[in-house]
Amino acid sequence: MVPAPTLSAQSVLTWQALRQGDSGRDVVTLQYLLRHRNYTLSADGAFGTGTDSAVRSFQSASGLTADGIVGGNTWEKLIVTVRQGDNNNAVRAVQDQLRSGYGYSGVTVDGAFGAATDSAVRDFQGKRGLSADGVVGQNTWHALVTGASTGGSSTTASLAQGLLNTSRVTLSTSSSTTNGNPRQNLLDTAAGKAATRGCASNANCGLTVYLKKSMLQGMDTLARSNSFYVTSITGGVHSTYSDHYAGLAFDIGIWNGVSLSSPNSSHTAARNACIAAGSDSTQTFDAYHDPTGGHKNHVHCAWN
Repeated sequence: MVPAPTLSAQSVLTWQALRQGDSGRDVVTLQYLLRHRNYTLSADGAFGTGTDSAVRSFQSASGLTADGIVGGNTWEKLIVTVRQGDNNNAVRAVQDQLRSGYGYSGVTVDGAFGAATDSAVRDFQGKRGLSADGVVGQNTWHALVTGASTGGSSTTASLAQGLLNTSRVTLSTSSSTTNGNPRQNLLDTAAGKAATRGCASNANCGLTVYLKKSMLQGMDTLARSNSFYVTSITGGVHSTYSDHYAGLAFDIGIWNGVSLSSPNSSHTAARNACIAAGSDSTQTFDAYHDPTGGHKNHVHCAWN
């Protein structure tokens, strides 16, 4: 009699669960990691029957419940540590996240972990409080996948649709970038598509990014007891590696009916509310917490 496979210990990290029907940047990562494990499938970002079959096969071979749901235990069996000098599909997964998910436009998705990829990895690690050693291990993978999402049952598409439907959130329809305004960003996300980025000194122009679930969940949390006007998500002009271009940040121009066009107490209230909703306190800026001097007329809220 063949003994039942031994299940691995429950993951201590929170990963976004993926399953058939999902789409987006993290599905591309999943597909590249499956390709690294010698499964033949396209890295097209669509979790279809081929990806589902490969996931179930991998789970069965790894002693996991073969349910086709990619949760923490499956992610942690799939990921492999990569570093400078490696050349494989796992490196492609890292490069794709860095380039298309976080705005590192100097990274090429070619599978070769060279100097440009190493520099981008170290920069990404440093910005997220990780050891900036250039080694992509479990914690760096976790930060890359869904922006270290806090998980939950809602998909990014359904979260975006809910935000479009609520009267508490007003979304600007203006942007210096074609299709880069906040309303269009959420319309595209609700349709399962990537959002259009803005430009930084002519960098990132024309690129797209999938909005991260952690940021949308934060916006949804804020909207439960506040009303606000969003002036920018991924569009507009920001610094080259801005969290806006990573799909992790949005700007607030009006908070509970009070304009933030000049410093006032609502700046502090909006910033504190963002932090309470899970934003990164070191990357959430207002007129009074502003190392660059560029946030005197809005509050910038960014998630990990």
